[in-house]
Amino acid sequence: MSESICKVSDVVFVRFQLIDLEPQKEYLNHFGMILAHETEDSIFFRGTGTAPYCYVATRGEKDRYIGTAYKVNHYEELEQLSERMGVKIEHNNEPGGGKKVVLTDPDGIQIEVYHGMTLNDPIDTAETVLNTGKRKNRTNELQRFGKADSEWQVHGDKWVYELTSKVKRLGHTAINCVDGKKSMKWYSNVLGFLVSDNVITPDGQIGGAFMRCNQGDMPVDHHTLNNIQLPGERPPGDNPTFGHAGYEVTDSVDDLMAGHYHMKTVDKYYHEWGVGRHLLGSQMYDYWRDPSGFTHEHWTDGDLLDESVEPGNPAFRELVMAQYGPEVPATFGLTMPSDEVDDFRSNNPKISDMIKEVETAQLK
Repeated sequence: MSESICKVSDVVFVRFQLIDLEPQKEYLNHFGMILAHETEDSIFFRGTGTAPYCYVATRGEKDRYIGTAYKVNHYEELEQLSERMGVKIEHNNEPGGGKKVVLTDPDGIQIEVYHGMTLNDPIDTAETVLNTGKRKNRTNELQRFGKADSEWQVHGDKWVYELTSKVKRLGHTAINCVDGKKSMKWYSNVLGFLVSDNVITPDGQIGGAFMRCNQGDMPVDHHTLNNIQLPGERPPGDNPTFGHAGYEVTDSVDDLMAGHYHMKTVDKYYHEWGVGRHLLGSQMYDYWRDPSGFTHEHWTDGDLLDESVEPGNPAFRELVMAQYGPEVPATFGLTMPSDEVDDFRSNNPKISDMIKEVETAQLK
C-alpha cells in the first residue's frame, strides 16, 4: 500500500445546510449539545469535550448534508494536501480559527481538514462508578443521576424526563456511496484511513468498510467513517450520501439511557433505532431523526484499535444484526422526512428480514 498524503487524527464536526435553524437548535438542545456560537445565518454546537464544535448548520434554500471536518497533527500535512490535491490552504474564519484545506470526496461530500484550531476547555462532569456482580467499586454512596426523581416533571398533561444525554464529541459519520471500493481507496490514500472491518455483501463482495484513523500505536475508535454501498434503489431526495452522525456521550450507558428517555418523553422526534449494542465497533447505540429527517446517534463504550489490527471480514449479518436490541428497520441509513418513515417501512422489508431471506436461500 502506498503512503497516504496525510493521516487525519480525528473527526471534528459535521456541516449541514438547513432551511430553518430554530427547530434544529431546539433538537440539539434536547439531544444534549451546547450552543457554542451563533450568527444570523449559522449555528455551532459543541459537546463537553475540547472540540470548538461538533455540529455546524448554515441557513440555505434546501436541507442538505454538506460534509465532514477532520484534523491533522502537523501543519506539514496541510501543505502536502495542498500540493498533491491542488487546493489552497485557507484561514478558518469561523470560531476555532486555525488553517484548513477543503476537498471533495468521490461522492461529492465536502471534506475539510484542519490544523491549529483553538480547543475548548472541557466541561467537567462527574464519572459514574458502577457496581457489578464481580466488582464493587461504590460503597456508602447512592447512585443518583441529575436530580434523581425530580428529573421527572409534568409538562402539560404528560410526564417528561428532563435529564438529557451529555454529548462529548462527534465520533464518526456513516455515508452511502455509489462505489464502496472507490470511496475506501480515496479515504485511505488521501486521509490515511485504515480498514477495521470490510463490509462483505451477501454475494461475497466488498461493498464498503468501517474505517479508522491511523495514529500508529495509539488506540483510536474502531471507526471514524463507515462508507457503504447500499443495495437496491435509494429513495429520491437531495441527501443520498448521508447515513448518520454518531456522537459519543460523556459518561456511561446511563448517560445514553437518560437521553433516550428524555427524547422519548419529550415526544417531538422520530426514534429511528435502539437501544442496543452493535457488533462492529461494539458501541451501545440509540438513533434519533432530527426535524429535517437526518439521523443522529448517541453511543458509548466502543472498541479502540491501534494500527497493528488487521482488517476483519465479518459476514454481512454482523453489519446489521446487533449483539442485542431491536431489529434494524428498512429506513436505517436513509435520510427522509420523519412523516414518510412509517410509509416507507410498511412498503419495504426490514433489513434483518432481508438477511433472513438470504440465509434461508443459502441453506436450500
